[in-house]
Amino acid sequence: MAAITNPATKCTELSGEYKLLSMYNLAMASASETMTLTFAANHVASIQNVIVCNNGGQDAAFTAVAVSFSGLVITITAVEQDGTAATDFTGTTVNLLAVVK
Repeated sequence: MAAITNPATKCTELSGEYKLLSMYNLAMASASETMTLTFAANHVASIQNVIVCNNGGQDAAFTAVAVSFSGLVITITAVEQDGTAATDFTGTTVNLLAVVK
């Protein structure tokens, strides 16, 4: 498992205390990647929801991505077409959208 650091981000204010945090062109280097958001760096106190989208590098060895989160830690996993862990990360990037507080 590798850790994604310093993601390129854009933040949009929503009504109330919520924000939409867009993290884009995150390079995948392994089948499981993590990213930790912090209040100091990202102005995030809690994550409400996360959506992931494969942005590039999709092929038989990198077919789909999924995302989960716990606290302020986001985990992105990638699989091959047969459902096993992805093995080729050439040019692979993903985009994340997170509703945060």
